[in-house]
Amino acid sequence: MVKLAELIQHTSLRGAVFAGSLTALLAACVSPGPREREAVRLAEFESVAGAPVEGFQFWTMQRWEVLGPTSVGVWTRVNEAWLITVEMPCNGLEFASVIGVTSTLNRVSRAFDAIRFEQERCRIKEIRPVDGKALKQLRREKG
Repeated sequence: MVKLAELIQHTSLRGAVFAGSLTALLAACVSPGPREREAVRLAEFESVAGAPVEGFQFWTMQRWEVLGPTSVGVWTRVNEAWLITVEMPCNGLEFASVIGVTSTLNRVSRAFDAIRFEQERCRIKEIRPVDGKALKQLRREKG
């Protein structure tokens, strides 16, 4: 009788462990992956970005964010950001841990400058100014 009770208890424990593992696995499948998060973030940038410009003054990069395999958001001031799209091929941009932006006389220009990371140099195809305040407000509204 004791062995039967131990067997039932052991089977119940295995079932609970299996159910917990299955729940964690399903939750991981439901959570958006990096590409989905980048696509959402790129859409947010695009919704508050202005028309393409030829270039911008560049003194310092406060922060940056990969928005996909060809897009990067670059902040030059607290509320000043730029949506930069690079030409293809640009292998590995979405995996870059550090980037640099080339400039001439502190000016970044479309078609002349590039996003650099590791051994890659990806020429800038398009530059769009981003309303940093509107982008922050959008994020607050989404929670």
